[in-house]
Amino acid sequence: MAAKPKEPENEAGKQARQQYLEQARRVVGEAKLDYTALYQRFAQNDWAAIKLDDTVALAALKAGYSPKEVVGILHQSPYLQHQVHGNRVPLAPMSQYVRSTVMKAVQRLEKAQATQQKPQGQAPLRQSGMELE
Repeated sequence: MAAKPKEPENEAGKQARQQYLEQARRVVGEAKLDYTALYQRFAQNDWAAIKLDDTVALAALKAGYSPKEVVGILHQSPYLQHQVHGNRVPLAPMSQYVRSTVMKAVQRLEKAQATQQKPQGQAPLRQSGMELE
């Protein structure tokens, strides 16, 4: 029997799941992909699921979401959902995984932006709102 994702318990969770799905559709290149299919494809493949989370985090930041919003979005990733609800991993270390993933994406984005537009000899400016909590 195929694994089924647990439904979000509140409206914020539902919105975050929809936002994750929208970014994942762009990343995967399948506009009609639904969350259950995404979950079944990625939840039990740790390497692929982590790479998907990395890419979704970067895509969400590029789409204008704040790092704090991206943390909320990634809490609906198939990987996190499977670890917490399927494997009974406590939420705290999985939340740390999400924050770390978002911070790495922020750093990658800042580095890419600095490389594209940095005048010689000038350090990149720190953007406001980059703190996670």
